[in-house]
Amino acid sequence: MRGSGTGHRRRSVGLRVAAFGALVSICVASADARADEPAPSRVSAAAEEYDRGRRAFLAKSYEEAAVHFENAFRDAPRVEALRNAIRARRAAVQLDRAATLAAIALQMYSDDAPTKALATQTLDEAKPKLLAVTVKCQTPCSLVIDGRVAPSGVSIQHELYLVPASHELSVGFKTGNVVRSTEGKAGESVALSFEAPPPKVEPPPKVEPPPPRPRSESPVTPAPTKPLGPGIFFIAAGLTVAGGVATVVSGIDAQNNPGVDAVRRECAGKDESCPLYQDGKDAELRTNVLLGATAGVGVAAAVIGLFFTQWSTPERARGATVTPYVARDGVGVFGRF
Repeated sequence: MRGSGTGHRRRSVGLRVAAFGALVSICVASADARADEPAPSRVSAAAEEYDRGRRAFLAKSYEEAAVHFENAFRDAPRVEALRNAIRARRAAVQLDRAATLAAIALQMYSDDAPTKALATQTLDEAKPKLLAVTVKCQTPCSLVIDGRVAPSGVSIQHELYLVPASHELSVGFKTGNVVRSTEGKAGESVALSFEAPPPKVEPPPKVEPPPPRPRSESPVTPAPTKPLGPGIFFIAAGLTVAGGVATVVSGIDAQNNPGVDAVRRECAGKDESCPLYQDGKDAELRTNVLLGATAGVGVAAAVIGLFFTQWSTPERARGATVTPYVARDGVGVFGRF
């Protein structure tokens, strides 16, 4: 018997879901295939929510039932779901939410007699006890009241009924949210207008500058580390060679002109005042002077070459440009000189 009862309940649920789906299909057909009709998947979800709401209402879980009926209305707006949501909110003693739903019902289904009667009765009871708030938006907006989403969805106008107190309204636009507080007493009405905030201007993406290109600079020759160039040494070396040649020539001339034999022959028995002897002494002195001068210039050339001559140009003055690169077998370089 228990299995039979369970099967009966399942068939009953299936029939109710099918009935709601058929009702939705009839409403869709009568609406001339409007472009805003929900997708079939949402119609199926609405049917399931509607059935959950009906079961919760029968179990006297009125707030839970109201949530399911409102979900069904949101997924596929149908008058039966909205009407049952109003009844559930009233049964849960949530007159503010029931009145807000009743205002939506009068706006959307004023030509439906049962819905109009229920909505009117609910508003007549609620208006003396609640704060009426009308929100108008420049462009379609959504509304969150004290952290709870308003049932009116996205619209340019929202009619709300709130418990007399201070409330925070968050109005959502495509370009951002606007938050404002409102308050009032029972039986009062408040009208609020909102404009969409300007769109946020995103800063342009930061573009990293390209790495600086290597500058082609003229090579700078550093100051030489020694004061003299090679030319001075070569001049001194040339003078040394020339002095050596002159010394050799002078020595040969001193030996041959007048010559030792001639001096002995012409100056025999005479003193050093003999003219030929004096000529020989002069030639010898000349050769010695040339020899001394040549030796002095040679020593000077050696000192200049060793200590005062900058023989090479520093590497950085050669204007070499070397750029590293990565090769398959390691790191290499290429460049110009």
